[in-house]
Amino acid sequence: MKKKGDIHAVELVRQIRDKQAKLLEGKSDKEIIDFFYNAAATSKKRSRSQSSETANKRMQPTTRKARRG
Repeated sequence: MKKKGDIHAVELVRQIRDKQAKLLEGKSDKEIIDFFYNAAATSKKRSRSQSSETANKRMQPTTRKARRG
């Protein structure tokens, strides 16, 4: 029985590869290189902005006051 959270990584990678192949069909080598360069740059920007926000939230002090005994 499949669980709701099952991930089929191989199938997912194949789907991504097939979509990219259709997008890049008939493109020159330079256009293909530019496509992956831009995809990597976008991914890096997204990754940096999300990770710094998450890291900053974790660094905030808690609102609970420490118990003194």
